[in-house]
Parts: sequence; structure tokens; C-alpha cells
Amino acid sequence: MDTGIAGKTDQDQALAERAGTDLEAFAELYRRYQCQIFRFVRSQTADDATAEDITAHVFFKALSSADTFRADGTYRAWLFRIAHNAISSHRARRNRSLAVGEPPEEIDPDPSPASQAITQEARGVVWETVARLPESQRELVALRYLEDMRIEEIAEITQCSKGSIRIQLHRARMNLRGALEGKDLM
Repeated sequence: MDTGIAGKTDQDQALAERAGTDLEAFAELYRRYQCQIFRFVRSQTADDATAEDITAHVFFKALSSADTFRADGTYRAWLFRIAHNAISSHRARRNRSLAVGEPPEEIDPDPSPASQAITQEARGVVWETVARLPESQRELVALRYLEDMRIEEIAEITQCSKGSIRIQLHRARMNLRGALEGKDLM
């Protein structure tokens, strides 16, 4: 682990220890993770409004449960575990399959119009294909490739073994490869 990540993890832990009683500490954690949590939740839900509601619930739960964070893992993984549970609860309440729209994207300050159109079209095809994966695979793909999480973090969030995560990600990649084969993405 490089020192930048370790330093951020240490800062997160210090802020998390104070978050239950210090709203400024919690506000800083919120600023650090709100976009990541929203992006992950949005990749698992049908629309922005639902994702916003679930994201708000995640941070409400994090604030009200701040004293339960034990630093067994990272604060980031703890938040994503709350998000994972909130998404699961939402799905259980809805008791129906949810379509996934395209996740929010990072903005390149200088893309050419042609480059933007090609990238947007390719991204749309890939995320439409991801949306057709089984829910469990779709969640792992979002955590690994959208949120750039390590296998260890995903295992902590989903409470599955690292080996199981690797196997499920491999199956998801094979499903995606098969579905995207023959499609001209660039």
C-alpha cells in the first residue's frame, strides 16, 4: 500500500473516531466519500432520485452508527458495506429487477466532439451490457471497475471470501466478453 492511501486511511480512522460527536469530522468524511457512494449506488439503481435517496440513507446510517465503526477494516469499506446493505434492502422492498442506467462519468476538460461521441457510445454499450448481468455480478463489476476497489475491500463489503470474489469477477468478465464480442466499441 502506498503512503498516500495509508495516510488517507489513517486520517479517515481519526475522523471516524470523532464523527459521532464532531459534525465537522463527519462532514469531512461525507465530502470525501459522497461522490463515490452515489456513483456506486447509481450503478445499482434505476434512476438518480433513487440513488440520491439511498445515498442519503447511507450517510444517515453512517452518522447514527458512527460509534460502531471499529476500524477492523477501512472506513471506506465500512461505508460501502452500509451502501451494499441499503441497496439490498431497497431491492427486497421493491422485489423486482432494476434496470441500470449509465453511471455518472468523470469529465475530461478538453475532449474533441468526435472523441466524446465515440466514447459516450462505447460506454453506453458496455454499461447496458453490465446492466444485464445478474445483480451479484453487476455489483462486483461496479465495485471493482467503477469504484476501483481491491479484492480485499470487496470481500469485506460483500462478506464473501477473496477467492469467491475472484471467481465471480472472472465469470462476470466472461459474460461481458461473450455479450460484447462482435460489437465495434472503438
